[in-house]
Amino acid sequence: MGTREHDSLWFVEDDVEHDLHRFSVPIRRARRIALAGVLAVSALGMIPSCTSRGSGASSGGEGEHLSPGYGGASHPSVSGGSGGKMIGSQVGDGGALGTGGQASNGSGGASGGSASGGRSGSGGVSGKGGSSASASGGVSGRGGSQGGTGGVAMGGSAGTVATGGTTSTAAGSGSGKYVVAMLQSIQAQATDITQDEIRDLVTDAISRAGGFGFLKTGQTVVVKPNLLVSTSDGIRTLLPVTVNGVTADWRVTKAVTELVRAQIGTSGKLLIMEGSTESTTQAFSRLGYTAANFGSDVDEFIPLEGTSCSDHTTTGLVQKATSGGKQYWINQRYLNADAVISVACMKTHIQAGITGGVKNLGIGTTPASQYATTGCTRDQINLIPHSPIGPLSSFIVDYYSLRPADFVVMDALQGIQHGPLPAWGGGNYQTDKMNMRLILASSNAVALDTVESLVMKCDPTKVPYLTTLEAQGYGTTDIAKITVVGKQISDVAQPFAGGQTAVCPGK
Repeated sequence: MGTREHDSLWFVEDDVEHDLHRFSVPIRRARRIALAGVLAVSALGMIPSCTSRGSGASSGGEGEHLSPGYGGASHPSVSGGSGGKMIGSQVGDGGALGTGGQASNGSGGASGGSASGGRSGSGGVSGKGGSSASASGGVSGRGGSQGGTGGVAMGGSAGTVATGGTTSTAAGSGSGKYVVAMLQSIQAQATDITQDEIRDLVTDAISRAGGFGFLKTGQTVVVKPNLLVSTSDGIRTLLPVTVNGVTADWRVTKAVTELVRAQIGTSGKLLIMEGSTESTTQAFSRLGYTAANFGSDVDEFIPLEGTSCSDHTTTGLVQKATSGGKQYWINQRYLNADAVISVACMKTHIQAGITGGVKNLGIGTTPASQYATTGCTRDQINLIPHSPIGPLSSFIVDYYSLRPADFVVMDALQGIQHGPLPAWGGGNYQTDKMNMRLILASSNAVALDTVESLVMKCDPTKVPYLTTLEAQGYGTTDIAKITVVGKQISDVAQPFAGGQTAVCPGK
C-alpha cells in the first residue's frame, strides 16, 4: 500500500524539514537548478535507466528490458555522502542529513550498503538487483538523491530512499509494486494556483515517481496533452484557458516540457501532438498551446488530423497490427518517437467510465482522417463503437498497446465529474468542477488510472480497458501492488458522478 505522506526536500539542513510549497521564489529557482543538475547527470548515464520496452511491457517494470543498474550490471561504490547539503546533486548522497555514510555497492544483492544518511536515508536497503548492483531497490541506491524522490525503484527490487529527513519505501517491480506520486496545492482554490507552484508540483511529482532519467540526449519525445474541446458547451462558449478541468492546463504541460528539454538537450526533438474533437490547430490556439507560451522548448505543435479533418488521405500514417493481428492507422512520427508522455485530466467518462492516462492515448491519438466521418469528432458508431462499454474498451486496449505511454502526468488541478465534458455527460460545467488541486505522476498509466479512479471513488476493476491491459501485463488495478507517495487516496478522495454508475456511483 502507499507510504505515508511526505514532502520532497531539495535542500536539507540539520533536522529541519521545510515545506516545499512555502519556499521563497529564489529557493524554488535554486531547487529547479538543482533538478536540472540531476537530470543532466542522468542524461550522461550516471543514473542507469530503462531504455527499451518489450512487447506488452508495463512501465512499472513487468516485461521490461532494463539497462544496467536496475538489477543488471555493476555500479561502482559511492563514497562519502554529502553530509546533507543540497541533496539531489549526485548519486548516493546518503539520504537526508547524510553523515557522509558508506554508500557501498550492494555486493551482488547483499545488504545494499549502509548509507546511514542521518535520521534515515538507508540508500537502498534491499539491494537485490543483480551482479554487484548498487542497492538496486532504487536507482543505483540513490539513498536520498533528488532529496527524497519517494518512488524511484522502477526496475529493481524493493528499496528505501531518504525523503527529507524521514524514510519512505520505494518499492520496485521485484516486489510487484508500481509507484504513483500525488501532490496537492496548498491553495484553497484551484484557480489561485500560480504557474510557479504548478511547476513545483509537477517537478516534485515526476521526481517522486521516478523521474525522466530514461530520456537521453538527442531523443525525440512526444508530449500528448488532453485537449478534448475548447468550449464548455461543445459549441461556442469558450472554456477558461487555465484550470478548466476539461483540458490539460498548458502550464502543467509546459512544466513537463521544461524537464524533457533538460534531458534531451538542444539536439533532441520535442513534439506536442494532439487530435482534438475540433480543429486541433484551433484548440492549440484557444487553450494556450502556443510558441509564445512554450518558447524554444517545443519544436512543433502537430495536429494528428493532418491538414484538416476532412482530408482522408493517409499521408504521414502507417498501419500497425496489434498482437492479435488487427491493423490500425497511426501517425508514424508518434509511433516512432523515442518516448511518449501522456498529460491527462482527472475526469469520469459517460461511456468509458473514466478517462485518464490510458484513454488519452487510446482514443486521443487516433487520426481523425481515418476515424472520423464528419468533422473531427470520431465516428462513435461504426469506426470506434462507444456503446456499450465493452467494444469501446476493446478499441482503447488495442490502440493503446500500439504505443504505450512511457510516463503519465495528470492535471487534476480541477477535476470534472459528468465527463468528459459535462454538456455531453448530463451535467453542468459550473457545478461539476471538483477543485481537487492535485498533480499525479507515474511511469505506469494503468497504475496511475487506478489511483485516479479510487480518488474519484470509482471502481477501477469495473473499467474493462484497465483490467484487460492488466491481464496483458501493462500494469495493475490492484492498489495493494501500488505505492502511492505524497498525498494518500484517503486524504483527497471524493465522489465523482459519471454516466457509468456501476463504475462511478457518485457517492
